Amino acid sequence: MEVIALAMLVYLHKEAETEAEARYRFHTDGGSDRYLVLDKRSETITPDDGNRDGVFRAAAGKLARAWLYTKAAPDRLIHQS
Repeated sequence: MEVIALAMLVYLHKEAETEAEARYRFHTDGGSDRYLVLDKRSETITPDDGNRDGVFRAAAGKLARAWLYTKAAPDRLIHQS
């Protein structure tokens, strides 16, 4: 049986921030730009396109860990797995 290892690299860039939320653009190498929103008050992260696929989950997980640890919305993040 052949085992295939899949790697994922997701980039997040903060596009805008208010007191209530932060909006991020995220993408993989060669992937199209997508957007998500961190609601600071409810501490939820939602995709603009409604697609909660693995790329979104990787981006949201990285952002959630950063937010919960610092309570700050970082300008850039990279998720690597």
